[in-house]
Amino acid sequence: MSSSRRVALVTGANKDIGFAITRELCRKFSGDVVLTARDEDRGKEAVQQLQEEGLSPRFHQLDIDDLQSIRALRDFLLQEYGGLDVLINNAYIAFKSKTWGAERGGDFPRGWCQAGLSLPGEHH
Repeated sequence: MSSSRRVALVTGANKDIGFAITRELCRKFSGDVVLTARDEDRGKEAVQQLQEEGLSPRFHQLDIDDLQSIRALRDFLLQEYGGLDVLINNAYIAFKSKTWGAERGGDFPRGWCQAGLSLPGEHH
């Protein structure tokens, strides 16, 4: 069941800039904040650290290089919120080949489109 609550999502949020962005969103955003990380244990540790600061982020595992993981997140967002209001794409993929995008079928936003998740204002 989807709620009318707004939701912000930060990719690659278990450390560094993504973690700091998540912290500030938890403090200032009027809605839920979802911290995502490729490594579930590290993501849950980051959520626990923010909870110890009195903040209430949610966690969802996300590997931006895995279409199944993207689809699982899409399903979660649609089920819980009816979509996504704010996306902070902090995650990255390290690659060695200049033809990575062609070999893999595209980049992160294309993966989201293939998963059937549109961002606010987009129509696919």
